Amino acid sequence: MSSAAASRSIGDLPGPRGLPLVGVAYRVRVARLHQIIEDWCERYGPVFAFKLGRRRIVVIADADAVNGALRERPDGFRRTRQIESVTRELIGTIGVFAAEGTEWRHQRRLAVTALNSNHLERYFDVVRTCTERLCGRLERAAGEGGSRDIGGDLTSFTVDVTSALAFGHDLNTLEHGDGELQRNIQRIFDISGRRITIPVAYWRWLRLPVDRAADRAVVSIRDAIDAFIGQARARMAARPELREEPENFLESMIAAQEQDNTFTDAEIVGNVYTLLLAGEDTTAHTMAWTLWLLARHPEVQRRWAQEADEVLGGERFPSRYDTIAELRYGEAVLRESMRLKPVAPILGFEAIADTVIADIHIPAGTQMLAPTRLIGLRSVSRAEEFDPDRWLSRDGLGDETPDQKTFLAFGAGPRFCPGRNLAFLESKAAMATIARNFHIELDDSAGPVTEALRFTMAPSGLRVRISERTPDNPAVPASGQAVA
Repeated sequence: MSSAAASRSIGDLPGPRGLPLVGVAYRVRVARLHQIIEDWCERYGPVFAFKLGRRRIVVIADADAVNGALRERPDGFRRTRQIESVTRELIGTIGVFAAEGTEWRHQRRLAVTALNSNHLERYFDVVRTCTERLCGRLERAAGEGGSRDIGGDLTSFTVDVTSALAFGHDLNTLEHGDGELQRNIQRIFDISGRRITIPVAYWRWLRLPVDRAADRAVVSIRDAIDAFIGQARARMAARPELREEPENFLESMIAAQEQDNTFTDAEIVGNVYTLLLAGEDTTAHTMAWTLWLLARHPEVQRRWAQEADEVLGGERFPSRYDTIAELRYGEAVLRESMRLKPVAPILGFEAIADTVIADIHIPAGTQMLAPTRLIGLRSVSRAEEFDPDRWLSRDGLGDETPDQKTFLAFGAGPRFCPGRNLAFLESKAAMATIARNFHIELDDSAGPVTEALRFTMAPSGLRVRISERTPDNPAVPASGQAVA
């Protein structure tokens, strides 16, 4: 940020007191870490510090300071070291998400090539096929009645899209159920989140059953990826046009490797892992939170259903790429959902060299947390209300229009998420299909839905009742709650 003199040191900052050796570890539950940080922000202010074991962590809830730090990645700041070390240790290589410095710059070109917006229209065939299958699955669920774990349906959708786009393999879990590959992906996702967040790297000395299961999953997925790479190269040899018009990420990365032989097979494998892990839970949880909010706000659900009717006409799901851009209200609903229930409610980063941020001297190696959800909430009036219209302001002025620098769902700066456009493409296609064809009501019989933070923030306990919208039953029921 700056080499200017600071008026405060970390030792001057307020914060919760801890115990010798463990700090505040005894007070922290990983599943509620984001809520604990937000509560402490209310108590200690937008900048405070605490100790977690031997690590001293600084929390910064100031939008300008956080954006300034994110703009200086990867040279001034980096992701916390645990992400890179855990990823490299677990799978033996890393992709663009965990890479830093020169390695990140090199791999960024590989990822951006694969996620080039010019490829999205070709990729849409996969999204359309999976959306049609999701519609069929929910039709069957509506016919069966009862309550449903809608999160499982949405995860199957994103797994099918991600696996098909990552390496051209059609898992089709929407119609055939979970497969071994999906279960192994979930094992790696879960163990990665576990190892990144706990203060003691116990697995280096003691392998628990969950760690041994993760090791087996890594071997199984690596064997599958190696096979998919071989198949992709054979396809591209038989169909040279795929080098210019790839049908999935793997073909795109192989084409880039053929143009630039500095890209290694290990980097391709690492980025396939990145796409699999980043593309599954994040998008599924975003859609699940959005459905939760829609069920609580039937008037918003009705408006999106009306837009879906107008845009899709007689179609039950989007069949053309260009219709996605017409879903303006639907995108506003998703943005408002991400503001209230972001799947990454806190963001971690680390100073590479001594610096000054928010008038505080930050020594090299200091880890920081940015409560991104809280930053977004504090940027508007009526912050707790679910109001998609705030994203449709024509002039972009007023205290109800979110400042873009406070919308950190995809990060900011040079490391802004390259998968943003794909995430919106998937989410808008699936959610418009649901709005067009179904009513969603909450089943609160098992208790309230809660936030559970693992690697991402998921809705815990979300169950819904699904019914079809038909000419005789076109309106969303009027039941529901009026607050977010």
